[in-house]
Amino acid sequence: MWALRAIAVPVAILMMSAGCYDQRPRDVPEGATRVSFSRDGGWAYCWLDETMQLNRCRTYNASGERIYRIGKKNDNDDVFLPYEGSGPVPQDQLRVDVVHTGPDVIWLQNGIVLLPRNDYVHQKSVVDEINRIGNLPAEKKK
Repeated sequence: MWALRAIAVPVAILMMSAGCYDQRPRDVPEGATRVSFSRDGGWAYCWLDETMQLNRCRTYNASGERIYRIGKKNDNDDVFLPYEGSGPVPQDQLRVDVVHTGPDVIWLQNGIVLLPRNDYVHQKSVVDEINRIGNLPAEKKK
């Protein structure tokens, strides 16, 4: 019985601390998605600004601090445009892909990619390269 308790207590502490790690920080919006873009992870939150008819996305580090693009520390920093196509993505389609999303590029579960308007050209070239490499035959990837 003592041996069982000796194992149960550390396991319970580990489980409780793991649960705390995934808790949404206070400054992160309630609908944000936990993503894996760094060692500690982070958060991504996208919504449709119906007044402006724009998609807006914000990313946060694991502690809940907002991540801004270099030199763009204002709310205009959160406007995102589709990599392909035009117009905003409807709210019900703004489900963040937790594996592929990064602080600068939001990948959605439906395959749509959103890029920051204030760094669109650069981020589009990054996604173009990812797509090019992904489409190479296996023997050319080596």
